[in-house]
Amino acid sequence: MSQPRHGLPPITPWPPLITAAAQPRWMVWRDRALTFGAWLLLALLCRNALITITGEVMLHLGLAEDMPAPDFREHWRRMQPYWTAVGLLLLWVGGWALVWVSRSLWTRPRPMPLPLDPVTEAARHGADPAALLAWREMPIAIVHVAEGRMRAVAPEPKETKASP
Repeated sequence: MSQPRHGLPPITPWPPLITAAAQPRWMVWRDRALTFGAWLLLALLCRNALITITGEVMLHLGLAEDMPAPDFREHWRRMQPYWTAVGLLLLWVGGWALVWVSRSLWTRPRPMPLPLDPVTEAARHGADPAALLAWREMPIAIVHVAEGRMRAVAPEPKETKASP
């Protein structure tokens, strides 16, 4: 009897991306609108920094005469609500991380279940025990179930087009 394999082979190519999926038109426009809105929100939040950078560039190009020094106290006063929100979110995430760590430390892992007996499992699915063992060795299998009987086949290899 062969040793049971632990884990599955890695998915290749990684990361698995769905690139050829057809998306409804409303979903495409929703994504575009949300992306534009996110960039607009970022520009509004960073407008003071953008104005300062623009003024510095204009000063160095000779397009502006004089530029007042930045006032860091005023900058801190304007940014304080954002830093407070960031701090609260960090506390929230940190609190839930502590809950997760404490749960994982105090919870004992369950033991692995015993492997299924191939003869019993094959009889349950109306299959041959030797065939069941062969199916378990397949990295990918297509399983057909009809009238209480099961059979598995390996997928046909895809034809690859040779690049010129």
